[in-house]
This record gives sequence, C-alpha cells and structure tokens, in this order.
Amino acid sequence: MTARIQGAAGKLQTFVFMSKTTGAMLRVRRAFWLVLGMLSLSLLLVVLGIYTTTITESVIVTGYTSGVILTLGCFLGLLGLLLDENRQQLLTAAIVFLSLGIITSFFCLLIDGVCIVLNMDMRPLNAGRCQYYSSGRSYIYENFFATVSCQNLKESCSLTVRSGTCYCCDLYDCANGGYLSNYYEFVGVESCEDVFMLYVFIWVLAGLNLVAFFTGMLTTAVLGSIKSVRSNPVTESTESRSSSPTAPLLMDVNPSHQSHPLNLQ
Repeated sequence: MTARIQGAAGKLQTFVFMSKTTGAMLRVRRAFWLVLGMLSLSLLLVVLGIYTTTITESVIVTGYTSGVILTLGCFLGLLGLLLDENRQQLLTAAIVFLSLGIITSFFCLLIDGVCIVLNMDMRPLNAGRCQYYSSGRSYIYENFFATVSCQNLKESCSLTVRSGTCYCCDLYDCANGGYLSNYYEFVGVESCEDVFMLYVFIWVLAGLNLVAFFTGMLTTAVLGSIKSVRSNPVTESTESRSSSPTAPLLMDVNPSHQSHPLNLQ
C-alpha cells in the first residue's frame, strides 16, 4: 500500500515538474519573439536615425542613439534565451543595456520631438517663401558662398549662404544675425522639399522612440521574470531524482523476508 502511494506521489511530482517545464519553455518562446520584435524596432531606429541625420548638416538628430543601445541589449537577450551557458550573466547584461536604452529613448524623444521640432517653423516653407541656393552643385570638393538679399516682414538685410542650402528669410533675424533662430537655413539639402521630408522623419523618429520606451520596459520586465525562474526546473529535477520511490520499496521488502522464517518455525 505504501509503495502504491509513493509511486502515485512520484508520478504526480513528475507530472507537476513536466507541466512547469512546459510552461517555462512557453514563456521563453514568447520572450524570444518579444525580444526579436524589439530588435527589429531598434534596427529601424538606427537606420532611420542615421538617414535623417545625413539629410542636412544644420540639424543634428539623436534618435538613433537609443536604437544602438537597445540593439545591443536585444542581442544579449537573444543570446541569453538561446544559450544554456552563462544564461544568468547574459540576461543580466541585456537588462542593463535595455534599461539604458529606455532612458536614452526618453531623452531622444525630448530632444528630437520637442527641442528640434519646436525650432522648425514650417509656415514659410508651406507658403513657398523659402529659396534654394544651388550654385556650385556640380563641384564635389568645393563649396561656394554667396551673399543674397534677405527681406522679411520687418526689415531687409544680406545673408551669406552656402551652396546647396534652403534658406528662409522670414525666419532670419537680421538685427541679431540669425542668433535667435536656429533653423532658418538647411545646409546640404538638394531642394527645399527635403526639409519637409526631414520634418516628417523627425516626427517618425519621435514616435518610434515613444514606442521603444514602453516596449523596452515590457521586454525588460519579461527578461527579468525569466531570469528569476530559470533555475527552478533544475532544482526540482534534482529533488525528484533524489527522492526516488524505489528506495522505500526496498525497505518494505526486508520485513517480509524476516517474518517468513517465523512462519516456518
């Protein structure tokens, strides 16, 4: 009777262990796809941020910085989910880099989505009051500068522009030499239409950083929960092996052999 109870308990313990192992594997699989999606978002941030930075020399976009840090964190997270060796160390490093990437994405959201966009007034561009200076575009290694007459709504003055520049006289402060207005000209563009594309890309980068901020927090929480429970199946397996039901069965057989000679006597 004791052997049957112990055998049933062993089967129940094995079933519970298998169910927990299956649940842990399912959680790891879901975390893998979440980290893979986060990696795709991070790479998109890097590619789009670098391309937006190369549109003009006047605007320095920082949106790709968070993508670089988040990409490294996602890569370490994938290694931690796939490899059995050094899993705890890899997941810990992934959580650290993802946390840094979350903080960086918040600052990139403030810089690109608030500071830069607020200094970009698109009303003169929409009204067609901006000009493009294209002299010297055929020369690759040489820049040409020209002094153009700039007349805004209040006064007129002269403005020195470089070749390949879209400038807006309505945004240029003639009295202070453009000191109060940061983005009255966009150097290195091919036309004034590129400024519209730059404006749209900055908003897209800000939106992607906002998504990366919340998705990064979710990914960090999931990796942290997996990191804390990955060692439980191993301990349970060792406990199930140490408490084998065969040992009590051998102990129950000995009294039966000792009582048999008494019956013969």
